[in-house]
Amino acid sequence: MSIPYAFLNPSSRWHFPLRFLILTILGLVIYYQTFGYGFVFDDMMFIVHNPYIKRLDHIHYIWNVLPKTRLVGMYSFALNYSINQLHPAGYHIFNFLIHLLTTGLVWACARLLFKITGLLPSKNRLTQELPFLIAILFLVHPCQTQAVSYISQRFESMATLFYLGSFYCYMRARITSVVINKVVLFFCCGSLALIGIMTKEVCVTIPLMLLTAEWILWPDGFFASGKNFLKKSNLWITSFVIAVGTLLFILLFMKLCRTNFSIFFNAFLAPSESHDGDMITSGNYLLTQLRVFLTFLRLLVIPINQNVDYDYPLSSGLLSPPLTLVGAYFIAVFIFSIIKLRKQFPLVSFGLAWMLITFSANLAPRVNVIFEHKLYLISFGFFLTIISLLFSQLRQQKLLLGFFIFIIIILSATSFQRNHVWRNQLTLWEDVILKS
Repeated sequence: MSIPYAFLNPSSRWHFPLRFLILTILGLVIYYQTFGYGFVFDDMMFIVHNPYIKRLDHIHYIWNVLPKTRLVGMYSFALNYSINQLHPAGYHIFNFLIHLLTTGLVWACARLLFKITGLLPSKNRLTQELPFLIAILFLVHPCQTQAVSYISQRFESMATLFYLGSFYCYMRARITSVVINKVVLFFCCGSLALIGIMTKEVCVTIPLMLLTAEWILWPDGFFASGKNFLKKSNLWITSFVIAVGTLLFILLFMKLCRTNFSIFFNAFLAPSESHDGDMITSGNYLLTQLRVFLTFLRLLVIPINQNVDYDYPLSSGLLSPPLTLVGAYFIAVFIFSIIKLRKQFPLVSFGLAWMLITFSANLAPRVNVIFEHKLYLISFGFFLTIISLLFSQLRQQKLLLGFFIFIIIILSATSFQRNHVWRNQLTLWEDVILKS
């Protein structure tokens, strides 16, 4: 069987392996240079000067001393140290492999969503390739470099891996008719979610994401009104189980973080590390995040002037500065579009919901108001939205595909260039000084 036939024919056993080989080669072209880079920024605290990862008899202190929402990442550093000591190449290779696995899950989740919404299988060859296109865009986008090339942000990439894994297992469980498979998949979904919140806090939004998937993708499923008593009983039982599971998950998260919802009600006060002289409160932090949402959208569309340490003043009101109100308007448009497009364009609606829900994890106040690595998880919803919307509305699909191939080349070159910044401490902070 020829390679072109195996590549183009979905029934070929080489169809998916050849595509994953393309992802691997493209990823190596962009990130291979980082394998020779050193430790920078918080790598010094988490790895170089961290005694808990350097001796096997100290490993238990990771659980006892360090934050519970960073445990999995810390244990991965300990594993790296046992193999590589303080040679950074092994740490960078580990990060790249996580990025590659996460890209594979992006592809799998996109295919599953296309299947659930009825777009796959399709006789249209181009439609069959859209999930793969989403995966490529996720792989090569320059905003991903901070979560991959910056060793310490393994927390973000690993959390995204578990987040997508939990989501994928839930979606598979929902469409399978085999009871034992359903039970195993639901168990895997819960297990990966728990591992996820012990990797990074963003995974706390998993229950809300699953509930939103139910509402958008299965409008006649769990949230439909039953026509008889039996259906209504099943509806209430299912809703009760989901609600209890969500509550337990959130309570576990708050215990791991040793926090509660008071942080959203002016219980937070700290100097800003994103702009000298600013004092962060819960109120001005939430207002500032309206602008951060706009910045994230801009970076996803036009990834220029990237920065590891933004100089980002706080907002003091909806018109101070005016972009705060613009951010609020965009979020309102997102919410309206999610509701309006839910039935006619479910993938677009869900992609927008993914962006808002994953961004919502950033509303808990902290001393840094913006970091680019937070786009790593958010970006899946963005690519899903853009690809689903454009290819469903524009007739010149082949021309559109050619345009995206051009975009992928540009993004790959930009990512390759952006990775130069992560070479060492000097190159990183020279870039920050130029931009902040």
